[in-house]
Amino acid sequence: MNDKEQLSNIMQRMETLLEDNRQADWARLLGRARALSVMDCSAAKGEVLHYFGGAGSMSDLKIDPEFSALRTELYTLCYGAPQQ
Repeated sequence: MNDKEQLSNIMQRMETLLEDNRQADWARLLGRARALSVMDCSAAKGEVLHYFGGAGSMSDLKIDPEFSALRTELYTLCYGAPQQ
């Protein structure tokens, strides 16, 4: 699976979890980034990185362990693996 497919799959599952947990605004933001990823994966990654950090960011959402794992995967995919 390439980056574009992986990015789309992760965001789609996160959208579902967000909608199921009454977080429609966040679901819409991820939907917008997912649509952008079809045309420009790099731009979508940049968009997603704006959703992390700071008060009220996606980092603050507490939904369930699956969402937390997906959020970590999404961040790593967009930002890149940490340097060792």
